[in-house]
Amino acid sequence: MAYYGTTLADWTTGNAAVAMGAGQTDVNIDDKDEMTFLTTALEEAASEQNLTMADIVAAGQLEHDAVPMDSTLGRFLVGLVRALEKISPLKGSVLLRVLKQAHTYLSSPGAGNAVDNIIRPYLQRSPQVLITHSLGTVIAFRLLREMQERGTEIDIPLLITMGSPLGLEVFKQKLGPPRMKPDCVKRWMNFYDPSDFVTLGKALQKEFAAGIEDDDTVNNFTNNTHGIAGYLPHYGVVNALKSVL
Repeated sequence: MAYYGTTLADWTTGNAAVAMGAGQTDVNIDDKDEMTFLTTALEEAASEQNLTMADIVAAGQLEHDAVPMDSTLGRFLVGLVRALEKISPLKGSVLLRVLKQAHTYLSSPGAGNAVDNIIRPYLQRSPQVLITHSLGTVIAFRLLREMQERGTEIDIPLLITMGSPLGLEVFKQKLGPPRMKPDCVKRWMNFYDPSDFVTLGKALQKEFAAGIEDDDTVNNFTNNTHGIAGYLPHYGVVNALKSVL
C-alpha cells in the first residue's frame, strides 16, 4: 500500500494561512492560483446544491474574524464552505481539505514529484489490481497516463476508483488532455455515493472519459459520506474484486 499522506501534508502547509472548516484546513489567501482553484471548485459544488450568491455572502459574514477584513475572496471562500455545511455538516470542510491537497499536488512541482516518487514504484508491479480513493484516484490517473506516454508496459486487469473528484471542472482543467482510460487498464470501475461532496455526484463516464463503468449505488455510512471505510464494503466493489481475483 502506497502511503503519501505525510509527505503531501508537509508540502501543503503554507504561510499567511487562515484555518477554516471543521477539519481546520489552512488556506493561503495570498496565493491567487490556490484561491482561484478552491473557489472555482466550491462554486461548482454550491451550484449543484442550488445555493444563491445571497446564501454564500450571508454565510461568509458570520464569525468572519478568522479572515482579514480586506480579503474579499477569503470571506467568499469561507462563505462557500459554511453555506455548504449548512446543507450537510462536515462536507464543505472535507471537500476543501481534498481540494487544498489536490492543488498542492497538481501545482507544486516539488510536491508532485515527491508524491509521484512514492507511488510510481508500486504501479510498476504487474499484473495488479489497483484500488484508489479520493485524491489517490487523481494521482493514479496522472501517473498511469504518464507511464503510457513513456511506453511503460504494465498490466492492470482492474482499476477501482472510489469517491473520485476527477469529474470536477477544476480537475479536468488542471490535468488537461488527454482524458482517457489508459491502455494498460482492462476495466475501470468507478464507485461513488451521490451525496459525496468530493465527487459532487458526477459520473466519470459522462464527465471525464469514455470506457469507465460508473456505480452510484453506494450508500457511504461515514459521517461525511466520503470515507474509504464506507466504500470498500460495497457489494459492487466486493464483486468486482472477486471476479478478477
